[in-house]
Amino acid sequence: MIVGVTGPICAGKGRVVDEFKKLGFVHHSFSAEIRQVAKERGIEINRLSLSKLGHDLRRESPRHSILASRVLAHIHDDMKRGSHRFVVEGMRDFDELFMFREHELEKPDMRFILIGVDAPQELRWKRLKKRARHGDPRTFGEFKRIDDWELSGRGGQEVARCMKMADYMIVNDSTLPELKRKVKGIFREII
Repeated sequence: MIVGVTGPICAGKGRVVDEFKKLGFVHHSFSAEIRQVAKERGIEINRLSLSKLGHDLRRESPRHSILASRVLAHIHDDMKRGSHRFVVEGMRDFDELFMFREHELEKPDMRFILIGVDAPQELRWKRLKKRARHGDPRTFGEFKRIDDWELSGRGGQEVARCMKMADYMIVNDSTLPELKRKVKGIFREII
């Protein structure tokens, strides 16, 4: 089984992934994969350069996500070592999602479930300020521009489109215990 997690910046995708990891799922990340590609190509790692790289990768291989291929290859390696449950963080492109759905058709024993995680924009801004990651926007106006751009699909990312394809939606606008309860409820349904 592969559980994909999608959603806008600071919605709580990482927290959802952490809960699945506690439940025995092996973690893979599109963000880690694109950072690795950037490193291989000698590209500076920041939000703008990674967004541009993602756009360039989609142009290099239309309809066949290079990042999804790499993540699926890692999953297949893990399967050879005996793992059977995976959680994949940060799906932002419809072609990535399509490849995982196609993979499920080719390997019905590897069911694919997509979870969308969302929260109100102002709450996500507060979370972003609290995490204080290098390269994050410094003002709400800057955050809003980037967030709206990423959700619109014009910036190359198709988060909103992926969210519409989610099998489950989590609105993460409450407490951490409430988020954990929601994740465990989904887990019970899919297992």
